[in-house]
Amino acid sequence: MQITVFKALLSGKKNHLKILGCLALLFLAACADDPTPTRPIYPSKTVIATPVPLILTPIATERTLPGLPPMSNAQSSKVLAQHGDRLVTVNSDSDSITIVENGAVQAEVTVGDDPRTVAITPDGKSAIVTLHGEDAVAIVNLTTGKRENVIPIGHIPYGVVVDDRRAYITCLADDQMVVLDLESQVILYQVNVPDSPAGLALSGEWLLVTHFYTGQVTALNVRRTPVVIGTITTDVGGEIAQSLILTPDGTQAYLPMTRTGLSLISLQYMQDWFPIVAVLDLASMQADREARLALSSVEGGNMPFDAVFTPDGKHLLVVLAGSDAIVVIDTATGQIQQRIDVGTNPRGILIQGRQAFVSNALAGTLSVVDLDTYTVTTTIPVTTIPLSPKILRGKVLFHSAESPIMSDGAVSCATCHFDGGTDQRTWINFRSGPRNTPALGGVADLSPYNWAGEMAELQDTVEDHIRMVMLGEGLIDGEFDPLIDQIDAGRSADLDALVAYIRTFKTWQSPYRNPDGTLTESAQRGMQIFMSGSPGCSCHLPPLYTDQRQHDLAKTTFSLETYGAFDTPTLYGVWATAPYLHDGVVMSLEELLTRTDPVHSIADKLTPQQLYDLISFLKSL
Repeated sequence: MQITVFKALLSGKKNHLKILGCLALLFLAACADDPTPTRPIYPSKTVIATPVPLILTPIATERTLPGLPPMSNAQSSKVLAQHGDRLVTVNSDSDSITIVENGAVQAEVTVGDDPRTVAITPDGKSAIVTLHGEDAVAIVNLTTGKRENVIPIGHIPYGVVVDDRRAYITCLADDQMVVLDLESQVILYQVNVPDSPAGLALSGEWLLVTHFYTGQVTALNVRRTPVVIGTITTDVGGEIAQSLILTPDGTQAYLPMTRTGLSLISLQYMQDWFPIVAVLDLASMQADREARLALSSVEGGNMPFDAVFTPDGKHLLVVLAGSDAIVVIDTATGQIQQRIDVGTNPRGILIQGRQAFVSNALAGTLSVVDLDTYTVTTTIPVTTIPLSPKILRGKVLFHSAESPIMSDGAVSCATCHFDGGTDQRTWINFRSGPRNTPALGGVADLSPYNWAGEMAELQDTVEDHIRMVMLGEGLIDGEFDPLIDQIDAGRSADLDALVAYIRTFKTWQSPYRNPDGTLTESAQRGMQIFMSGSPGCSCHLPPLYTDQRQHDLAKTTFSLETYGAFDTPTLYGVWATAPYLHDGVVMSLEELLTRTDPVHSIADKLTPQQLYDLISFLKSL
């Protein structure tokens, strides 16, 4: 149907300006797997443009926020929730939640596509579950064990917390915090907040929101109509900041996250990954740098994901999702006292009495930790993960930094490509120059690989990244060279499983469409402008929006570059993949199309309305 529409546009009488040339390199090294790959042909001559100087990012002083009162008895968004002796855990791959009472499974309830977090109403009767894959929340009656309703809520809902009147839900793709009335089950407010809101903490009239890729926290007052007080950076370079918890006295917020190193303004280089817990002092609404907890001293410290304080506040238990472990930290000294191995890919933790319960996402279990001995005393199966053994093995490898075949312990595939997306960073530690992290959606159809398009198999680029970037031993036994004409598919069962899982990633659905999924009027006009460049434009043709070829773009490349030719990325999902170009020097589509660039600069050929419409179409893909 889509191709028919494109043909109709191409055959129509409207002849808009042929503006696109080749919108070549917006975000992704095209990726796919081919059982009989062929190697690309490279241009014989490359001219490197004048290098851009590297300038350290200036320290910006954020607007001073008023201090908040202590947030006592705060509730945090988690994959686990509790009420009395009852515990509820989400099972993302099983599309379910499991109800556990006194350590025994009572029921597993199907709730919908890809549940992420859960909150229990104060009366203990209902669970509110965010459905990441359905853009909705599910309401579950915990007495009957039945799903009662599914409510559309916004694009990519993530965290949820509740009080006795309302549920508060973050919508990561909409940059909004949504307020749902629990009695009428009607959306009351949609509050705009900065990029990619994720985790929540609620206490009385105060609500804190984390931002997944930035390490920022936004404060809101929700006593009546929600009011945004402001946003503060807890740690420059922070990412995967999807949870925050409050100290028992409610005076500080602790944020498990991954910190990427020194930012440089022109190429956005990142030097390394650091697992940390950032600390926000609520009285001053300033990050407490002295109190920040560094977790890199523990062997295997990948992806701090959640945390919980012991009731006396003397210890903090931090979940390390990529290391299959939790660590126990003395809050007085900041020192790690103990590491405890749990199940595969732990993502949540809470405390009931003298026990901590840890949710292991890729094992389908809860690990029960005795808080007197800090040992795992039992493991409770809560679901059977319905993935094939091959895909499950690949998913485990994708999220693992623990195994030396995958990593040196600091990073997993998911560190940069959480949920198959991008970390919005550009990394310098590549043999050919700085490279902007691509999203992985649709890789099954998009060969060749890497920004330079020099690898023909997905196995090539995955194994190469494991060895060269993640510093793992690799999954292939024996010699490996990604640039020679040797088929690497079939050389390693683990590598084939990892590739099989990566090929399941889909492009994130655009939030820039109408609620029914159709194009807005502006995007429809933009599609006509886009298609007026066809068939003369050979770079981003539908249906894949890439020609899967290299183009010599030497005049648009910058410093530290050894390539002048780059593979055309697909435009699907471009709304979610800023910054743009192979070296991440462009922060927005507006900048890309208006800057001085002999390939992509087209704004002088368009009216402001036409430029807006074109960008609307690109963001809708």
